Amino acid sequence: MLMKRLMVAIGLALAAPVAADAQNIVIGASIPDTGPAAAPAIWQRWGYQLALDEANAAGGVLGKKVEMLAYDNRCNPSEAVNVANKLIEAKVVAIVGAHCSSATLATMPLIAAAKIPLVDGIASSPKITDLSGVGGNEWTFRINPSDDDMMNALGIYLSGSSKIKRVAILGEDTDFGRGGAAAFAAVAKKHGLEVISTDFHPQSYPDFTALLTRIQQSKPDAIAIFQLAGDQLNFLRNAMQLGVRIPFIGRFDPGGNNLQIIQAGGMEGSITAWTYSYLVDTAANKAFAAEIEKRHKTTPVLQTWAGYDAMRLLLAAIKNAGATDPTAIRDAIKKIEFTNVMGAKVTFDDHNQGGKVVLIEGVADKKVKILKEVSLAN
Repeated sequence: MLMKRLMVAIGLALAAPVAADAQNIVIGASIPDTGPAAAPAIWQRWGYQLALDEANAAGGVLGKKVEMLAYDNRCNPSEAVNVANKLIEAKVVAIVGAHCSSATLATMPLIAAAKIPLVDGIASSPKITDLSGVGGNEWTFRINPSDDDMMNALGIYLSGSSKIKRVAILGEDTDFGRGGAAAFAAVAKKHGLEVISTDFHPQSYPDFTALLTRIQQSKPDAIAIFQLAGDQLNFLRNAMQLGVRIPFIGRFDPGGNNLQIIQAGGMEGSITAWTYSYLVDTAANKAFAAEIEKRHKTTPVLQTWAGYDAMRLLLAAIKNAGATDPTAIRDAIKKIEFTNVMGAKVTFDDHNQGGKVVLIEGVADKKVKILKEVSLAN
């Protein structure tokens, strides 16, 4: 039922964008409504929309209504460039997105040249850290940790709390997949874990049977996976069909459409490094989760949170700037002190990175629980 509702929502989302009202504050959005990240893009839209609805119900920002002008980047770098150009031409005051690491990296030079700030909460490639702030791009900001940060947290947990010693790595052949795999390999070496194989596959890979069979024959203690939603779900389904009961680690989604695999017992003992959980016990997170459940009949996931807090932070920066000039907004983002729904303080370092918390989440008895919350050094 969830997938059916999502496909209906995707169809609605792909309708022609509504022309921006010149009297309103217009935020641009680069979102992968189609392609390998289509399902989580819908969840991200839920977060964006809730933040906008709350702001407008409270009287808007600077006395004006706020709206979003969104285009589909298909999780594709070339299409992300097209989207960025459309949003720049539309003279949006800031942009949220672009969700996928390769799409975000392709967007960054354009928004820097146009001097329009970009805030992302999902793309996790370490390259974004390297290139942002003192790395040269003063216009890109990220509220989530990078894969380097998340894999460091996971490595520390595995070395002290796990029997996992031999690991096979599988990733999509993108900036996200290769960046995550490289980050894990470096951490594995540091913490005495043996990487016995590393494989990459194209996005929208049709059948993982051969890869899974070969990996299973090498008898790893775990498989570290770095894939977007569509490929990840297909991979986990193939593993279930083949009877593979090797734990998964790395960056798998502990919610969303993967719940069907978790609840069927296909991911017991698996451990992921993640950036959000509706289980985090704060008043703000409970209220956020309750509103998403009321609106969409399901609990929020990482992408919902990322959309919500990225948009809330951006709107707070516009309010602090007291103006809709992109340079003033950029400067306000740099100085902002923001508390996310999980209670974490978000401030940006010299690389414009604001993600300071990693959640280590595990699967046991067909349920997900938070194993550890890791606070990162500033």
